[in-house]
Amino acid sequence: MFARVEAFDAEAGEMDELISAQHHTVGLVRTMSGNMGGYVLVDRESGHVMNVTFWQSQEDEDAAEAEFDASTHRGHVGRYAVAMQEALGTV
Repeated sequence: MFARVEAFDAEAGEMDELISAQHHTVGLVRTMSGNMGGYVLVDRESGHVMNVTFWQSQEDEDAAEAEFDASTHRGHVGRYAVAMQEALGTV
C-alpha cells in the first residue's frame, strides 16, 4: 500500500475554499483504479491542511497524479510506502 500526502498552508480566509477544492479532488480520485480511500485533515488554528490518499500500488498512485495536477491548489507532495496499518475495532 502507498500513501500520497499533500500539505498546504492557508490563511483563515482561504481555508474553506481550499477544503472544498480538496474534497472535490479526493472525490475524483476516489473513483480511480487502486484508490483505497483518503482523508483531508485540517488545523484551522495553524492554517495547515493535509490531503492523504491511499493506493494499492505505486502505478495506481502515478496514474492519479494528473487529477491532482489539475487542482487549483497545489501543496508540497510526499509519497510513502505504508509500513503499518491498523484498523480500530468497534465496541
